[in-house]
Amino acid sequence: LALSGVSVAGLALGPLVPVLLDAYGWRGTFLLLAAASFNLVPAGALLHPPGTSASPPPPPPPRAIWRLLRRRAFLRYAMAFVLVDAGYYVPWVHGE
Repeated sequence: LALSGVSVAGLALGPLVPVLLDAYGWRGTFLLLAAASFNLVPAGALLHPPGTSASPPPPPPPRAIWRLLRRRAFLRYAMAFVLVDAGYYVPWVHGE
């Protein structure tokens, strides 16, 4: 549920961007998209779970981190994300 906005934005921007490009050109479209994105920064900065203070929780003890890194299930999960991100973002960034 928390990430459903990403899919909705991708679905909505597909038909919206060509309309904006025709109306404002590529520079104006980028400015409008940047302004819309920048308006989300203060909203995101104010979000925190209800009933909690704004102070961050204490960091986990170092032993817990090493224990997590020794678990094969976590390593497989982390490696899956690395491979998916590499397969998705590298071609996207380099334009191929």
